[in-house]
Amino acid sequence: MRIFKDGVTVGAYPALFLPTYRTLVISDLHIGFESSLSQKGVFLPQNSYAAMRHRIEELLGTTGSKRLVILGDLKHEFGKPSPQEWVEVKDLLETLGSMGVETHVVRGNHDNYVIAILSRYGVHLHESYMMIDHILLMHGHSEIELPEGTKVIVIGHEHPAVSSLDSSGARYKFKCFLVGKYRGKRLVVLPAFSPLSAGSGINEIDREGLLSPYLRESDIDKFVPLAVEDGIGIFRFPPIGLMRRIRKCDEMSDQVKGGHK
Repeated sequence: MRIFKDGVTVGAYPALFLPTYRTLVISDLHIGFESSLSQKGVFLPQNSYAAMRHRIEELLGTTGSKRLVILGDLKHEFGKPSPQEWVEVKDLLETLGSMGVETHVVRGNHDNYVIAILSRYGVHLHESYMMIDHILLMHGHSEIELPEGTKVIVIGHEHPAVSSLDSSGARYKFKCFLVGKYRGKRLVVLPAFSPLSAGSGINEIDREGLLSPYLRESDIDKFVPLAVEDGIGIFRFPPIGLMRRIRKCDEMSDQVKGGHK
């Protein structure tokens, strides 16, 4: 599905492909998240990294991309990398190197202490943003002055998802792209690539609850979610504002029904 002139989705995966530039863009891998959870007493099978690496290899092969851009939060810990992070980040970089892929990382708020390992593997680290022609690529946790010529802004950080209820009242959450406007520019928010991040239900949180300043300063109600679900597909939801109004109507209807019991 085309998201903007130069950007398309790849199947039903949380990745953006720029065909003209043979570039694959992903965000928020949060490598080492299982280790962080285990320290808090939450134990998960240690297989999310393997699934991510396989998916990245598959997407690079499918698209024929020669360049991979990771929009921040390559690793999970804010501080020094955990042993798991060191091992898995090194493994990913070695894998990408063996594939001959030109790899770029735009620093996110979790990406401290990574410059040494990235430089060792010849990975380009961008402190705040990266430009590909008129496309501005960044993590999205802090605002910058938009470079001249910017027409499209692509960010991560928010981990967007959309929540929906079926007729039985069961709640579902789907990772999604968000597409809207920021200061007259096209703004695209990527879903988290990490399989452990279900994301935040954008249609259920207030403006103050949004993480990225780019979304807090935009009219979030006009943004359109494009949900991606492996095995199901990619599908377009109504604008966030309409989804919120529908939700309020449903809640009022439930209250009326409850009052008549």
